[in-house]
Amino acid sequence: MLNQSDLLNTVAAYKKDSQDHFWEAVVTLLSLAWPYRKEGFVFDESFPMYDHALVVCIEMSDACIASAKERLSEAIEELEWDEDPWPEAFSVETEERFDMAGTHLLDLLAIWISVAAVNGWTKSYTRVMVSRYLANPFLCPYWKDVPKDALAWGRGYAKDIVEQLTLIGQGIILSGARYAEQEDEKANGATYYIRRRGSTYDCTDCEEMANIPIPIEVPFVIPHPRCVCFPEYHNEPIPE
Repeated sequence: MLNQSDLLNTVAAYKKDSQDHFWEAVVTLLSLAWPYRKEGFVFDESFPMYDHALVVCIEMSDACIASAKERLSEAIEELEWDEDPWPEAFSVETEERFDMAGTHLLDLLAIWISVAAVNGWTKSYTRVMVSRYLANPFLCPYWKDVPKDALAWGRGYAKDIVEQLTLIGQGIILSGARYAEQEDEKANGATYYIRRRGSTYDCTDCEEMANIPIPIEVPFVIPHPRCVCFPEYHNEPIPE
């Protein structure tokens, strides 16, 4: 069985990875767009460096995926089960979610580049303003200058793109680790598991699934991001 504390520490460490990949993309995109900044700036086909901007976003997505795979390997290194859980943890839909974060990044930076052009900001100050906005839009100076419709609030866009990238990657790591753990326990004779709450947070979904014997063939489900419930495996016959 995986050490719960070690697993959660590995999952938490992924946030630093996503932050690094995000800011690397921000710096590159600002450098690409800065000579073309103007009021109403957009990243679209009219932008001379548009193809390069798309490549930067794809590279951010690929880097986040690679980091998630590396962290997943780190999370399960103590298991005897030596197959690769990546196909079970990763999907085309997951990759599309990473790519969507890149689209959100282009939209967000286009708005701030436009605001920077109007206010005469430097490139470094624009980056500071993006950081402040991500921390809290409503405490960020000039947030009222940002058109809310452009950000598509309420239509699936994340306020914090770093958080978006982090949750996607952490979900991959946790799902893959739980799959590998279950396969390892099954190979070692486990017949069932019981979900145990890993926190006292009031969660209806987790509470309904907790403390019930579940056959080992039934996959362990992670019902929501940052779920810290964990399986307790048993080798005796499942209770009636």
